[in-house]
Amino acid sequence: MLGVKSDVSTMFVFCVLAVSVTKFDFAAGAAVDRPDTNKDLVLAFVVHRHGERTPAEEEAALSPDLEVIKEIIELDGYEALTNEGKRRAYQIGKFLRQRYGSSQGYHLISKEYRYEELSLRTTAKDRTQMTAQIAMAALYSPEPVQQWDGGLGRIWQPIPYTTVPLSEDYLRYYSNCAWFKSLMKEAKERSLQEELAPYTDLIPLLKEKTGANFTEDPLLFETLFDLFRAQIGLGLDLPEWAKPLLPRLTEAARLAYKLYFRNDDMKKIGGGVMLNHFMQAADSIASGEKVNKRLRIFSSHDFNIGSLMEVTRVEGSNRSIPEYGALFALELYRCKVTGQYYVLPVYLPSAGSSSAEFMKFSGCESSYCDFETFRNQTSRFLLPENEFYQKCSIRTEL
Repeated sequence: MLGVKSDVSTMFVFCVLAVSVTKFDFAAGAAVDRPDTNKDLVLAFVVHRHGERTPAEEEAALSPDLEVIKEIIELDGYEALTNEGKRRAYQIGKFLRQRYGSSQGYHLISKEYRYEELSLRTTAKDRTQMTAQIAMAALYSPEPVQQWDGGLGRIWQPIPYTTVPLSEDYLRYYSNCAWFKSLMKEAKERSLQEELAPYTDLIPLLKEKTGANFTEDPLLFETLFDLFRAQIGLGLDLPEWAKPLLPRLTEAARLAYKLYFRNDDMKKIGGGVMLNHFMQAADSIASGEKVNKRLRIFSSHDFNIGSLMEVTRVEGSNRSIPEYGALFALELYRCKVTGQYYVLPVYLPSAGSSSAEFMKFSGCESSYCDFETFRNQTSRFLLPENEFYQKCSIRTEL
């Protein structure tokens, strides 16, 4: 049964999860340092996951103590930011200010909010929209000229964001793209005979304890893992039967997450549109054109971080599921001496709880990858947005 954790069980759960996440963490990279004075940052695409949340309804359905969860989340509902998630969102904004601001960072954005400098997009989910709003409160504390009130207006100002219906959003490709769904169906069927085969012995027990058939949908391994993470965030204990199995369940969840990127077509659908937008903006900048909104932020989900890392070929095949508040950035630099352009991958495992690192693209000699090399290494994954709609059988007027 679920209940408030004892100190011993709390330590056990967090230690096991910490070991599991560390074991399957991203490839090690150099710690992000102060700005490189030899290069100008001219463009940044930032994709971050939302903060900690309450369980989704389909996750909570796997718990024998559904009524306990319902009582705890009565105010906020399913899939809502918890107070810890709100604090995490604020840390995302603080990191963005520190890295891209005009005081300590790369001077990509001004101290005050300027509409031509920032593009902010979020999926049509409450948790990503709330995360975006709170992050912006940290990124753009209003300067005197933008203070609109003697109270709240001195510490907060509204920042606009863009969102589209879930059924038409390329950031929600896994739920709206018929092409992707057909590929996922095949991936799930094959996974039970291949990468998930060592964990199929758990399926009878999981069916007994949760009532769900993991054979029909092996992605439930990740759903169960997400339930456990959400329960921990709510201050609830895990079922006793799950505790000794947690390392294996965590690895099975990681493998289920990787099914979203099982082949090149799935990677292209998931991250190709964002990559294409980045390349279009980078090409325009390299050609000397005026390009506004040099900082482009996507408040989204773990799959979006993973898909963009896959299509840009970030090294490290044993990635864990991105934590709440994780952030991945593609940064374009211009060398002050030669005028040459470089792309740098930056990963922040969890805002406020970790330090950002320089990653490395496959096929590049260092973290700073020559732009043309980067183009050659990733060109097969480019997917124009209109082509996404066509291939995914999505009717839209966007």
